[in-house]
Amino acid sequence: MAQKEAELDIFLRLPRGMVIPKDVRKRLGVTKNSELVLVLTKALYGLKQAGRLWNQLLHKTLIKLGFAPSLTDMCVVDRLDTGMQQLAIDAFFGELTELFIKDLSPASKLLGMRVTYSEVKVYDFDQEQAITEMLREHGMVSAHSVRTPISAESNEIDEASDALLPRSGGDGVGTVRKFQSLVGSPMWVALCTRPDIAFAMHKASRRTHSPTMVDWKLGMRVACYVAGTKHLRLKMKGYSGV
Repeated sequence: MAQKEAELDIFLRLPRGMVIPKDVRKRLGVTKNSELVLVLTKALYGLKQAGRLWNQLLHKTLIKLGFAPSLTDMCVVDRLDTGMQQLAIDAFFGELTELFIKDLSPASKLLGMRVTYSEVKVYDFDQEQAITEMLREHGMVSAHSVRTPISAESNEIDEASDALLPRSGGDGVGTVRKFQSLVGSPMWVALCTRPDIAFAMHKASRRTHSPTMVDWKLGMRVACYVAGTKHLRLKMKGYSGV
């Protein structure tokens, strides 16, 4: 539920199984539950305006606490609060009481990433589980690793004359649909925790609607690379007092 008052008068039928006590019905001047409706006071999750109302409340609260919205990413979908001092973090949560949020304890997972926190105040993010699942889906759990996600010869290949992948085929045959799945899965990994494969993924995904054998081989190479390096982590460390 978005903890923000509904802007419009919205009335609801009583949910199935909800029974209003007889004395309450008598006080309201009715005899049956079917004669009653509920008035929505909060922007219930699922209303078309709930997202906007929640954003307005969150924006107002964070501005009051001295924060400023990012110019490159204005929307807040998921929050992870971090800090170098526990007292500062606790004080921040205390200021957010207006949002009716819950402290879910130290994060262990976030958006498909595993989060670990060490005593030296370093956050480690990895997607080993997501990579393992991706390899399993494509039958590449035992794939031999390669040293780099892209080869030096990639820029020397005449891509214009390369054969297109077929639209359909049997097992072991690279097809357009298989290629789209092959390069789609690592895109989120590249965006979140593995910048080392970002360039290769950008190059491999340029023609997802009409991929070639070169694109297929590049996608397979990236998959082989992450198979051998899925343990790598992205480290984040703070340098200020808060």
